[in-house]
Amino acid sequence: MNKNKIKIIKFKMSKKTKYDLIKFLEIRFADPISSMKLVNNYFVYGTLMGRLNLYNIKEDKKIQLSELNPENISDIAYNEKERKFLAGIGDEEIKIFYIDTLSEDTIPQNQSFNVYLSDFDHTKNCENAFIFITDKSFLRVQLPQIEEGNIKIIKMESNYEVKYFNEEDEIYKKSDILPSLPTTNYTVPFDFNGKQFLWVEFLSATERNICITNIPLLKTDRPYKYGLNNTIGHISQAKILPNNRVFIVHTLNKCEIRNLDKDFTLLEKFEHIGEEVLAVDVYIYDENENILSNNELNENIYKNDYIKEISPKKNKKLLSAINTNTNRRLETSDNQQKNKNQKEFYDNNNEYLTIKQNKLMKNGDFIDIKNICIATLDIDGNINLYKNKKEINLFNLNNIDEIPQDHKDKNFFSMGYAYYMKTDLNYYCISSDHGCYIIKANN
Repeated sequence: MNKNKIKIIKFKMSKKTKYDLIKFLEIRFADPISSMKLVNNYFVYGTLMGRLNLYNIKEDKKIQLSELNPENISDIAYNEKERKFLAGIGDEEIKIFYIDTLSEDTIPQNQSFNVYLSDFDHTKNCENAFIFITDKSFLRVQLPQIEEGNIKIIKMESNYEVKYFNEEDEIYKKSDILPSLPTTNYTVPFDFNGKQFLWVEFLSATERNICITNIPLLKTDRPYKYGLNNTIGHISQAKILPNNRVFIVHTLNKCEIRNLDKDFTLLEKFEHIGEEVLAVDVYIYDENENILSNNELNENIYKNDYIKEISPKKNKKLLSAINTNTNRRLETSDNQQKNKNQKEFYDNNNEYLTIKQNKLMKNGDFIDIKNICIATLDIDGNINLYKNKKEINLFNLNNIDEIPQDHKDKNFFSMGYAYYMKTDLNYYCISSDHGCYIIKANN
């Protein structure tokens, strides 16, 4: 690898924009924020004790969506077309709230979706399971246990389930049996974008793999794995990027963008101004500075881009041949042909995706998705932005006049919780030991 091609980013300070605290959302004692979502001037956040709230930024109204769920709020997604939020209750249930039905006077009614078939299934499997949610689907990954005498042993491969909320599309229908993911009980999940799942697995004190796989996983699929050694320290943050890339933070504050190729090629790097990066938010925007949703980025690429390239007759034939139950033995020539058709279908699609990987479909036209923005929060209270290949230090929480001095004196991030940040470049929502700050950029 030619090291001269690696772009090292230098920090610049933002001088034109003023940042003001417009709302502080308190949290209850020992009940920190566990997930959040910011979209269309609505901010939804959940806590470890299962409380779920919505704050309407423009109208300055806080609405309690649900109180004291049986598990923590593990993930939150938003479906723009149907104007609804989806909240994961641990790995047990997904609650759905429609914006148009919300009122600040009463706890709103909601729809719910059970992840497991029964309470017994949940009790039996929840100990080593977690879920991710997108606006179209959820991914549940479970490390199953087996008992040998009085000892519980975790298997070295995990079961997984992906289910799409809208199953009218034939290509999205969930199969009955899915292949296992080759993960271990030392797996740390990082990201799921509806089409890919990213994780790091620890092999020893000095060795680990960074891994990414397509979802649904076929028997013929092989997840991307790259072995890491001490040259790359502990990975604390990782996000999937377009064009087969990944953003990682390692050794506390070293930020890198790398290709998911055979050499895990380093493309760009910078060292964060603070000592430790605590939270990362990534989004893609078009030439008009419009943020693109996960649905636009992933589902359209996965479905609309290449399915339409196949002739209608061939498309219908191949769709009918898709069968993700590839753990079953192929006992007949018909099954063998079906598996062959399935492999050819996905090989053709992957080849087309390589050609179109930097484009997406919107309103029938391809638009460029090379514009990427990465916002980062560090332990010293710095909020930085990587945009247009430049790293900018936007502001520091200690310099926001409206934040109480006693918050600054006690530090913002000393309790050791997981911390979160969401931004649309207009608002910055930041969780801390004290609560959540909503900060507005005033140009």
